[in-house]
Amino acid sequence: MKVVIIGGYGVFGSLTARLLARDGHQLWLAGRHPKKGRALAQDLRAQTLKLDIGKAPEALFKVKPDVVIDAAGPFQHYGDDPLKVPRLCIANGCHYLDLSDSAQFTKGITALNNEAIAAGVFALSGASSVPGLSSCIVADLLKGLDEVDLIDIAILPGNRAPRGMSVIKSIVSGVGRPYQVWRNGAWQKAVGWTDRKLYELKPDLTRAGYSVDVPDIALLPEQTGARSVMFRAGLELSVMNWALHLLAKLRQYGRFELPDMAYSALWVLSKALYPFGSDRGGMQVSVSGKLGDQNLTRKWRLIAEKGHGPFVPGVMCRAILRELNNINAGARPCLAELPRSLVESAMADLEIHTEFVDVFDRNSPDPRGDVQKDESSGPTEKRGLIPETP
Repeated sequence: MKVVIIGGYGVFGSLTARLLARDGHQLWLAGRHPKKGRALAQDLRAQTLKLDIGKAPEALFKVKPDVVIDAAGPFQHYGDDPLKVPRLCIANGCHYLDLSDSAQFTKGITALNNEAIAAGVFALSGASSVPGLSSCIVADLLKGLDEVDLIDIAILPGNRAPRGMSVIKSIVSGVGRPYQVWRNGAWQKAVGWTDRKLYELKPDLTRAGYSVDVPDIALLPEQTGARSVMFRAGLELSVMNWALHLLAKLRQYGRFELPDMAYSALWVLSKALYPFGSDRGGMQVSVSGKLGDQNLTRKWRLIAEKGHGPFVPGVMCRAILRELNNINAGARPCLAELPRSLVESAMADLEIHTEFVDVFDRNSPDPRGDVQKDESSGPTEKRGLIPETP
C-alpha cells in the first residue's frame, strides 16, 4: 500500500514509519526539508517527498498514495484552514489519518463527513494514543456495565522518550489554559497541568499525572454516558512537572504566550535532562461503574520497556491499515474503530506489556470469587490469576 507520512522524519512520524515498514507498506516521508529524512528513508527502503503544506499541498498526490498520515502537528496551530489536508485527500480519493491530540481539530473533521462518504474514503482524526487507542480500550472496559461513573485515562512517558519541537509546543500550549471537563454530569472548568494525581502502574512504577485537554474529554461523555471523564499526562522527572505546574499557576493570573526562543530553550533543556530518568513509560485506562448492585473498576495498563513507549502513538495507524477494508467511509474522530484485541496485536513485536483487571469493591463479594480477571499480553507474558489490588 502506498502511504505518505507528513512529518515522516519527525519524532512520531518516524516511529510510525518504522511500524508501517515492518508491515511492508511503500512509504514516502514528506516534509519541507527532505534531506533530514534521507537516512531514515534509506534504512526503511522508503522515499522522501518535498512538501510545503502552506504553499503547495498538491505535491502530496504526485505519488498517488492510498493513504496520507499527518504526523506533523502541533494541530492546535494549524491556522485559518486547518482541514486543508483531509479535504484535499478526500477530493483525490485518498484515505486520511492523523495523530491529532487537539480536541477542536479532531471534533472539527466531521465537517467533511458527507464529502468523504461520497468519495468512498475515510478521514479519521486522532488515530493515535488518544482518542484512537484510548477509546478502543474504553469500549472494551464498558462491556456489561449497567452504569458508568468515571473514565480516567493517563499517559505517563519515560524521560528518555524523544521530544521534537512540535511535541514541546503541544504540551506547553495547553499549560495553564482553561478548558471544559465533564465531571459529575456537568461541564466544569479545568486548567491545564493542574489537578495532580498519582498512578501506580506497577509496584515499582508510580508516576504523577496532571490535567490535560485532549479529544477524549470532549468526545467520550456523549459516546459512553459516563458521569465523569478525566485525562492526565505527566513527565517522569519531578523538576519538569513542577516547572510546568508553576507556568500553569502564572498563566492563571494573566494569560501570556511564550516567544519562539522560549520553546527553543525548553527543547535544549529537555535534551540536557535526557540522561536522567528512564526509558520506561506507561498508560492507564480505567472505567468505574456498576455491575448489578456491585461497584466495579476495570483497569487496562500498558507498560513500555526499552524505549518502546514512543511507538504507541503510531500503533493505531498500523492497526487501521491492517483492517483497511473494515473501516467505514466518512470523516470523523477516530473513536473505537477496532476491538482491543486487534490494537494490542499491532504492538506484539514491541517491548510492551498490557494488563486488564477487574477490581470489585471489597464490601461486596465478587460473583466469580475473590480474584481478579487477568488478560496479560506482551513479550514477558504471564497468564493466570493476580492478587487483588488493595
